[in-house]
Amino acid sequence: MVNFRKIESNFEKLRAGVAFFGNQQKQMKFAFRLIHSLRKEWDYVAWISPRASLKARHYIGMIKDCAGEDLGQLLFFPQEHISACDRQYLKLCSLSDHHRLFCVIDDSISIKNAGAALTKRLQALRNKFSYRLLLSKNPLTSSIKDIYVQMSFVNPQIFNMTETQFLHNFMPLLVSEYDMAKRWSDPGLEKKAVDMVRPYVLACDFKNNLHIVRQEYWFELTPQEKKSYQEDKEHLLQGVTQNGYLSVSQNFQYYYTLCRQKVEALQKILSEISARKEKVIIYLKYSGEINFLEETGLLDAYQYVIMAGRSNKNRASLLFEVDYDIMICTYKVKIPRLNLHECANLIYFTQTFDYKDKLYILSKFYDSKRKKLRIYDFWVNTKLENLIRANLERKRKLLKNVCEIMSRDCC
Repeated sequence: MVNFRKIESNFEKLRAGVAFFGNQQKQMKFAFRLIHSLRKEWDYVAWISPRASLKARHYIGMIKDCAGEDLGQLLFFPQEHISACDRQYLKLCSLSDHHRLFCVIDDSISIKNAGAALTKRLQALRNKFSYRLLLSKNPLTSSIKDIYVQMSFVNPQIFNMTETQFLHNFMPLLVSEYDMAKRWSDPGLEKKAVDMVRPYVLACDFKNNLHIVRQEYWFELTPQEKKSYQEDKEHLLQGVTQNGYLSVSQNFQYYYTLCRQKVEALQKILSEISARKEKVIIYLKYSGEINFLEETGLLDAYQYVIMAGRSNKNRASLLFEVDYDIMICTYKVKIPRLNLHECANLIYFTQTFDYKDKLYILSKFYDSKRKKLRIYDFWVNTKLENLIRANLERKRKLLKNVCEIMSRDCC
């Protein structure tokens, strides 16, 4: 049972805190209950959220439902405007100088990068806010440094150390099995970090009713594909100094991702999904892969929509919900609100290093009424693909461990 009076008292004393909820509706209700309980202590609520969220009707609808009579006191600021628009940032500065602001940062994982303009600007305003509340589905997406940066906005005295000192103490340097120098934490250090921030964790609820069934598929390059890949790889390695390792490694992945075995497997899986009369979303990393799949003729037997950079996203969403059974997406595209009750399948045709992308995708299903989701993970047996898989698995275990530790004795 949540002791809200204790939470309110703790927040009023600390004047800052974080709340983690996997379910967005629960998160909204909690935030506005806290806002309402302290109504005499603030003049306006500065609600800082991703621009995509503020454009989504369901998101604004939830805010209206939860805000009630205080809706007129809400001032919305897209995170992208705070970081890139001087006029919006100065407006927030002026408001904080002349009024008591209750600052809410939704999707606070967006301020996990200490060097980002958004993080720097919000840090500069930290002490001007009467109250600071961070909301997020997850406490981290890549490392426990994500917690350090967010908590620096809540209260820099929690860790009372520089970012470099934090890395030395909580993320010691190690050499991975692929001979790469990396900083990583262990379960003991993760518990130590969570214990230090625990007083500021107002509430957390990471539970969801989604049952995920994962199926992994491993593919081999044909002799000709291996030969072509090796030639392209050697050519690219000559430009590592000029282009940088990350850019080159991304090209490596593109060269091997269109292997024949993957296409054949996709064809079989789509046939099985179609026979079950279910919907499926296929995720790709490169927009060029969409053209490739169309050229193979694989998609000729199906009606599908594309959700990529230049797509009409609202139209694509509507078509997928009503008429079509297949949606093809690129990872970085933020999908508008979807009715995912009937979508029972996800295919990761191409993999991504960015674990945040996959967490975002799954969050779309957590907020739906769907109870079971099949995930098909496609992997190509190359050194880079194995590195990506190991990286994602490490991040998954880290997040799971931190969530379990944080959930213990949480208010």
